[in-house]
Amino acid sequence: MAEPRKRGARGPAPTPAANLRDVARRAGVSPATVSRVFSGHASVRDETRTKVLQAAEDLEYVMNGLAQAMLGTGQRSVAFVTSALAGPALDELVSGAEGVAMHNGSPFLVALTHGDTDRERAIIETLREQRTAGVLLVGPTVPGKEAESRIAEYARALTSVDATLVLCGHPYLPALPTTPTVNYDQIGGVRKAVHHLTVKGHHRIAFLGQADSTLANQRFLGYSLGLKDARLAIDPSLVVACQNTVPDAHLAAMHLVNRPDPPTAIVCLTDVVATGVYRAARACGIDIPGQLAVTGFDDAPASVDLTPSLTTVRVPFYQVGERSAQLALRLANQDSREDLPTDLIVRESTG
Repeated sequence: MAEPRKRGARGPAPTPAANLRDVARRAGVSPATVSRVFSGHASVRDETRTKVLQAAEDLEYVMNGLAQAMLGTGQRSVAFVTSALAGPALDELVSGAEGVAMHNGSPFLVALTHGDTDRERAIIETLREQRTAGVLLVGPTVPGKEAESRIAEYARALTSVDATLVLCGHPYLPALPTTPTVNYDQIGGVRKAVHHLTVKGHHRIAFLGQADSTLANQRFLGYSLGLKDARLAIDPSLVVACQNTVPDAHLAAMHLVNRPDPPTAIVCLTDVVATGVYRAARACGIDIPGQLAVTGFDDAPASVDLTPSLTTVRVPFYQVGERSAQLALRLANQDSREDLPTDLIVRESTG
């Protein structure tokens, strides 16, 4: 019987949740037997198993899902680990991965590192302790041995509990050949954009965007190869770094368009950077695409609403998330490297 509430409290006092001993007492068996039933142990007689399950139902006993996972009998989670959740690209990645996890009965977790590697390491360790099925480590990293060593550490830790680390939206790392990687063709996407601009007659083509990340390095390589295809040399003064924000891109673009010999086209690292270029062009009275052609990357929903609409590279983010989750749950061949194709979407900003 529930205890009476103190004066002033509303409704009956909550009934304490049943525990494993309560189930054992009601079924007339030992707690150890109840534990064997919940863990799926084959040595329990059918009659006893039925009594235990009926007692658990009568008492509305809820088995701890985390405990089940750690015993290896419950549904193990898929975790999506990223620095931040910002923008439609991340939304699509999450949606694709979550759909696979939920369809297969796996809890789906999202953890934010805020760019802090110590926090990232602590999150991976917690997920290891909780016996996750797999971790999707999402997004770019600062290239170099330190990052490779850290990721290798994560892979070893997760492998020790039969979990899978998948690099999602990250370039393949030759130093970690057995770590599954699902990326998209960033190099080819930017290369197509540069080819499109050169066909349009542009020769002074700038590159604007963040430096020193695996993502930026791949997209800059696409820019370099595109210029090489057209037999154009890279002009270092036309390569300008900026953060992936509209205000920072606006300031960087002002520097480019106010040069004595400004570029006639700007290849932007992302659609966000391209939006900053549009702002600078408006401030300086520069016509897009009449005086300046602009390309972006990501094909964010807003890119079609810009005036003029933005030529950009479309990425299958949903499929990247979906495929990554399939690899985490071992639902598909464990290919160590996958690059999904990207498409150049030509709109008004390049004429």
